[in-house]
Amino acid sequence: MLGVLGLLSVLLAIATVNMLATRSQQVQVDGFEPLRIDEVQAVDRLSEAIRIQTISPQDPASFDPAPFIAFHQLLERSFPLVHAQLEREIVSDYSLMYRWPGADPSAAPIILAAHMDVVPADDPSAWSHPPFAAEQAEGFMWGRGTMDDKGALMAILEATEAMLAAGITPPRTVYLCFGHDEELTGSGAAAMAKLLHARGVEAEFLLDEGTGITVGMFPAVEQPVALIGLSEKGSATIELLVELEGGHSSAPPDQTAIGILAAAVARVEAQQLPGSLDGPFRQTLDTLGPEMHGPLKLVATNLWLFAPVMTRALLASSTTASSVRTTTAVTVIEGGVKANVLPPRARALVNHRINAGDTVERVVAHVREAVDDPRVQVTLVVGNEVPRISDAQAPGFSTIARAVREVNPEVLVAPGLFVAATDARHYVGVAKQVYRLSAFFITKQDVPRYHGVDERLSLEHYAGMIQFYGRILQAS
Repeated sequence: MLGVLGLLSVLLAIATVNMLATRSQQVQVDGFEPLRIDEVQAVDRLSEAIRIQTISPQDPASFDPAPFIAFHQLLERSFPLVHAQLEREIVSDYSLMYRWPGADPSAAPIILAAHMDVVPADDPSAWSHPPFAAEQAEGFMWGRGTMDDKGALMAILEATEAMLAAGITPPRTVYLCFGHDEELTGSGAAAMAKLLHARGVEAEFLLDEGTGITVGMFPAVEQPVALIGLSEKGSATIELLVELEGGHSSAPPDQTAIGILAAAVARVEAQQLPGSLDGPFRQTLDTLGPEMHGPLKLVATNLWLFAPVMTRALLASSTTASSVRTTTAVTVIEGGVKANVLPPRARALVNHRINAGDTVERVVAHVREAVDDPRVQVTLVVGNEVPRISDAQAPGFSTIARAVREVNPEVLVAPGLFVAATDARHYVGVAKQVYRLSAFFITKQDVPRYHGVDERLSLEHYAGMIQFYGRILQAS
């Protein structure tokens, strides 16, 4: 017993020394000369953009091109210097790609990406302000697309227009790639990436949407945190299907198709994939550990010792579990035709967001093992692997981190993994590094606004977004 206590004392002493020896990894920044922006007019232009309902419907056959054409026309009116001095191409009918030659044509270019389409607002009556009215209230602009992703698209163009007006040329060539169907398949981004690849373009880095600058969402960290996504989760949608003989409900079998399916769904939900601190989230903790306070600082700065404890703690909350494991969500269930008819067929769709270290093949195998019932057909509907993980030590990461802290000196920057899918995955073949970050502040209460009710963007933060993209364009 004394030997065990002695060993624990030694380990704790080593961990304490490690904690005290850790130093902040945050880049140190000086002041900067902000771009001259008429913020009132910039907000007015964003309002116009939000009012145009560039909706990506769930059924691609219902796609309406008219709003996208109107959006193109709005951009031409709003940013005359951009359209006079940059090369513009319409790709895949509605996506837009701009090329801005830099001062050093031999330097590898950069790509800034965003998308112009939005998801529908299914229940406008539930909104505090109409979803496409772009009303301003309480310091915010309310409307579908403010966060995802017209705010970024318009901020990029505002920064570009301001630089052109000031006669500032970026040090390297810049491509602006704005997709039109990110909320569906991202075919517009895929087409632009294919075009760039055919032209031999290999960008130094690409920056697309990602996690916002989080406020109060990291335990034991007081400052806001900007997680620059080094990759994004993969995905796998799996169908569970049960087909049996139908008949009258007066003579039912021991289990109907719905009963069999329900039991299978319950097993899939109960048997989640294991968690792991490997991959980008380990880098998140390594970077934020020195900034933490209290007992968690000891844990985060000594993951060699406390990784299992940290993993269990993160898995205990649905808010943080997605950071360390592949998630499982039963999203569709169908079955039954009438109260007195045995269902001949029952079907469910299970959506997985795949963590770094897992694969589509492993997820499918895990679901089959969890179902463990030959009466249930398990079929992969669609799957996307986790894209290549980018380098947090590459120059592009430093450029983005510096831009964040120049505009927002109080913000901590760390590498991470973005939990949703973006157009960025299509550009892996044309950029050395692919990063993901949205440069506006969000709290836990803002997370449901993505694709949900009352999406909104702080007007103050929008001004900061413009300066953020300006810093990247000038420093790259």
